Formats: sequence, C-alpha cells, structure tokens
Amino acid sequence: MWALKTNSEVTGELVARCREVRLSQNMTQQEVAARAGISLRTYRRFEQENQISLERFVAVVHALNRMGDLELLLQPPPLRDLKELDSIAPKRKRARKS
Repeated sequence: MWALKTNSEVTGELVARCREVRLSQNMTQQEVAARAGISLRTYRRFEQENQISLERFVAVVHALNRMGDLELLLQPPPLRDLKELDSIAPKRKRARKS
C-alpha cells in the first residue's frame, strides 16, 4: 500500500518494477537507454540512485512497452451522466491565492 510509504520508498518501488520488467524482457540497460533516447549513464543513475526527470521516466516506460500501465495512473474521475457534464466548471489552468 503506497499511501503509507514515503516518496523515496515509492520511487524505489517504481525503479524496482522497471528493472523487473526490463529483465523479464531480457533487455540490457543499454537497450532500454537506446530505445528511450537517453544516455546509458542516465539510465544507470535511474536504476542505481532512483534519479530521473519525469520526461525521461516516461521515455523509459515507453521503451519498456508499458505505456498502458502509465495510462492507468491518475485517471480522471468518471462522469455520472449528461447533466453532470453541463454542470462541470471549465478546467483550471492556474491556482489562485485566497
């Protein structure tokens, strides 16, 4: 249950899962890095130190052919009916201090 874990623990779990997927697909770190369009050094830093930008993380997930898994993350809430569609406020683009 991730709700009880620290950010660092969750990050470590994501890295471990990516490593498991890579190994299950019999891919080397070099192959994943090349498919993701990142350097081998960057990929190694990801697996060893849990450090990578969000954009590069998405590239790694794409290289591992797991974008469907990523798509499940933070899904928008489901709409109940057409009446609710009409009542939805426009999406906010900025936060306002009160």
